Amino acid sequence: MAKTVPVREFRTNLSELLSDVADRRDHVLVTRNGKPAAALVPFDEYEALEETAEILSDSVTLTQIQTGLKELAQGDSVTLEDLRRELAERRASR
Repeated sequence: MAKTVPVREFRTNLSELLSDVADRRDHVLVTRNGKPAAALVPFDEYEALEETAEILSDSVTLTQIQTGLKELAQGDSVTLEDLRRELAERRASR
């Protein structure tokens, strides 16, 4: 659960709040006039959100993911061991 702080408290306690986020992986929601204005999250979570947004905005990638999920649901998959064996056989036949 995120900690909610008004912007004035955020300014006053910035160093402590930043440590909470960076070290303890807390989330901080900053409000201005009682309304959410910003969120402070650990950097790796921010990067993951950016990557997710990029994937979701790419229709080709989404189509490929959907196709893969359908294939999995139909049992149309290959084990890693089988894939490695097939790749080794292809390399050997070159």
